[in-house]
Amino acid sequence: MVEPGTKKTAKAGEKPGRGRYICIDCGREIRLDSTDADLVRCPTCACEVYNCLPMTHIRPDVRTPEDAKRPPERKKAE
Repeated sequence: MVEPGTKKTAKAGEKPGRGRYICIDCGREIRLDSTDADLVRCPTCACEVYNCLPMTHIRPDVRTPEDAKRPPERKKAE
């Protein structure tokens, strides 16, 4: 069952990117802060499928933790 507001799922072993992942069996939340991180089996119930709640609010020009602390100036609209 996919949580309302989500459109896809991810499996353990994939690199789904930054975001929140909710176990479809027990509801445990896993957070990934790196695009290179592997999604692991749920530590609580060993389920391998998660609902995806990707981080969509991050500006595309903010790529590192340092950028988040001191965001690059936005380009002025012309």
